[in-house]
Amino acid sequence: MARKISSRIKVSGILIAQSPIHVGGVGGNPQIDLPLAINGQGQYYIPGTSLAGAFRSWIGESQQGNKVWGSQEQEDSDGHASFILVEDAPIQGVNAEIRDGVGINREWGTAAEQVKYDRAILPKGSKIPLNITLEVPLESEKATEYKNSLALLVESLKNGEIRLGAAKTRGLGKVKLLNFSIHESKLSQRDGILKALQGNDDIVTNSFLQSKITPSQKPKLTFEINWQPQSPLMVKAEGNGIAVDILPLVSAVENSLTFVLPGSSIKGALRFQAERIIRTVCALSIKESSNFMEQIEAPLVEYLFGTRAKANHETRKGISSLFIDDCYANKPITPSDWGNIEAATNEKNLREALDNANLQNVQQAFHVAVDRWTGGAADGMLYSNLDLMKINWQPIYLTLDINRLHENRLSAISLLLLCLRDLADGRIPLGYGTNRGMGSIKVNSIVIDGKNLPSDLTKFTNLTLLNGSLTGLDTEFLDTLNNDWKSWIQAQNKAGN
Repeated sequence: MARKISSRIKVSGILIAQSPIHVGGVGGNPQIDLPLAINGQGQYYIPGTSLAGAFRSWIGESQQGNKVWGSQEQEDSDGHASFILVEDAPIQGVNAEIRDGVGINREWGTAAEQVKYDRAILPKGSKIPLNITLEVPLESEKATEYKNSLALLVESLKNGEIRLGAAKTRGLGKVKLLNFSIHESKLSQRDGILKALQGNDDIVTNSFLQSKITPSQKPKLTFEINWQPQSPLMVKAEGNGIAVDILPLVSAVENSLTFVLPGSSIKGALRFQAERIIRTVCALSIKESSNFMEQIEAPLVEYLFGTRAKANHETRKGISSLFIDDCYANKPITPSDWGNIEAATNEKNLREALDNANLQNVQQAFHVAVDRWTGGAADGMLYSNLDLMKINWQPIYLTLDINRLHENRLSAISLLLLCLRDLADGRIPLGYGTNRGMGSIKVNSIVIDGKNLPSDLTKFTNLTLLNGSLTGLDTEFLDTLNNDWKSWIQAQNKAGN
């Protein structure tokens, strides 16, 4: 039976990728473990199901959310299809990038077995067409409720609060809605039907948002880390050069390329330190025979950084509460200049290519393993990489979703603050070659701000920590954090005994 509607409201616009995006598919390059979705015309695209899933998750699994997005529960006698229709989004004019990821064995500090993978991504700046249609029911109460849901969705996309695809907590999936319009087809009126048939629907963009929007009330903490490298710093690219063996990872930003620290790399370094802290204060050890997923299991760390579910689901903690964005260098490089660097066949050509790219402070560094018997260079162990010197970087941005900290909220925040303190104290290097003198950084300041915070966290609003010092926190609130942290440790140690 067809449902009765009074009008259709259509939102059309462009989602601009504020960070790379990965929406997985099958096929494509068989050498890539995690390829991008491709439609029947061979175009990269984001399926409407993926968009709708992300939008519905943001609005929430509330009763109101189920009503507008549909419900298939067997006990729900009022089950129906979604009133919001989301179209597929084909993406044109972009070249996919390849990023490789690896898990680190916590005992040996080397790559963990079977945790190496390649992921294809759509670069930052990709343009994603967005087309959403709301079918407004005749009932006035439902019509108002559904319009409010759509207005909240549009406003959230305008503010860049919704992420798409995979690895959303590791730097990917951030989008922002630009250049959009909202049209309404009034199908309960003769004039409205004629306008719809002629393609002359009424533009209601401003009036619709101003009259319907209900601001998002999701509580979150944001951290802006202003920093600079103290030694050469880079993340290794998947491919090698010719004159130079190991190249730094670069990523597209609009029409240029630049060096990048992926959010996954930053998050991995912070998680590693968080595990070290927990294993120290709780006297935990790593079993020699444990696999990678068992190694990263540590109390409190899982609630903060997330963990993958096991087959029996007994230890499932869910998605990470901490979102970490990719961090880009303030050094644009044209694709042709970078191609010349990759294709340089000798040191002279490489130096010329670097100078032409305005990378005078970048130099080729040679490394060699020493034969322990002869004391000379070991055969086949000479390699080189590019040392990125005096490169300015953008701030590192972290976002903590308070709603996802289901348990021990203050203790989890205390653990994150301890990790940031260690980062500011130079105890957490970033990127490649950290055990060979690379990756050390200096943190100049950490700006903390909160939005819609509960009463026990309002002290985190408009707070700046200079040189990483936690003494900038309110003394009474700092005592509260310390006491909660000590109580949590005592409870863990007591339970362990």
